[in-house]
Amino acid sequence: MSKTPLFWADRLRNLATLLVVVIHVAAPIAFEARDLNSSGWWWGNFWNSMARPAVPLFVMLSGFLLLGKDYELFGFLKRRVSRVVVPALFWMLIYSLYNHIIKGSPATPFELIKGIIEGPVHYHLWFIYLIIGLYLVYPILRPWVRSATERDYWYFFTMWAIGTWVYKAMYHFGGIDIGIYFELFTNNCGYFVLGYYLGRKPFGEVYSGHIAPWKISERQVTQLAWALITVGTLATMLTTYFFNTTFRPADGKFVEFFYDYLTPNVVISAVGWFLLSRQLFNSHPLLDIEREAAEASFGIYFVHVLAMDWLGFNGYWHSRIHPAFCIPSMVTLVFLVALTVIMIFRRLPTGERFT
Repeated sequence: MSKTPLFWADRLRNLATLLVVVIHVAAPIAFEARDLNSSGWWWGNFWNSMARPAVPLFVMLSGFLLLGKDYELFGFLKRRVSRVVVPALFWMLIYSLYNHIIKGSPATPFELIKGIIEGPVHYHLWFIYLIIGLYLVYPILRPWVRSATERDYWYFFTMWAIGTWVYKAMYHFGGIDIGIYFELFTNNCGYFVLGYYLGRKPFGEVYSGHIAPWKISERQVTQLAWALITVGTLATMLTTYFFNTTFRPADGKFVEFFYDYLTPNVVISAVGWFLLSRQLFNSHPLLDIEREAAEASFGIYFVHVLAMDWLGFNGYWHSRIHPAFCIPSMVTLVFLVALTVIMIFRRLPTGERFT
């Protein structure tokens, strides 16, 4: 499998980047609508629900690509600093300046430094703190995933489900804070390992004691992927509607629990998209535009919020037309503006270092 071109990985990266833009365009419609029975809200709910696997897909793809390779520890950390931390600091400074111009904060160098340490500087940059944390745990997980058996993986995924889904649900809906610390089994670490597991799971091979092969055909895995995407998206849409029409708090605050990346419904969708990408996205070599978009994906993630705000300042926003038309139109426009900006930026001297 290592000799097979991974066209699907770049296409999945492009898909995840596009889904991030979908979330940031559609979320205000879902969160701010007063009439949850309007067609406008349902379109916002659909696009927001469908796109929620965006960040999990980035994490799963990182797990697949990184945990399958052997890196010398300090060489790995140095490479991550160069490819992630340096660009992140650059864009944190850009957004700090942007926030200072718009809101007057941060007002002092101390507030600037404090904001970068505490994070996330701007609402979408929280992902950087997440991915840096996963890079720090990579040297511990790498030898484990290589030696873990099928049973070990399923124990890990079961504990992850309890430590993340059950804990969150009991605390959110029952106010119960379980005292046991699950440590390694919480939050996005599960997605990191899951990406490696699903990306390496073989077809039609004899079980070697490591990751067991699929017991179904490749065609059935593709059908399973479509089913998981459909079920996960519908579950996100319907549970969000139900809890906001039946159990909405007295203060009227929107219940966004089921939009959370660490919920079973989003995990189901994320697994579906990951499997579908692996099955269907590798049949043809990458087009030049696909390759350039994949290389620019980190930069697009950074700059798309500025592109979205700039378009909003110029009158292009979701309130102008019905969400059925405005969401795909705005997503396309924001993505193309961000891609164009980053492609130009990458052609400047040292521009690639910051994207």
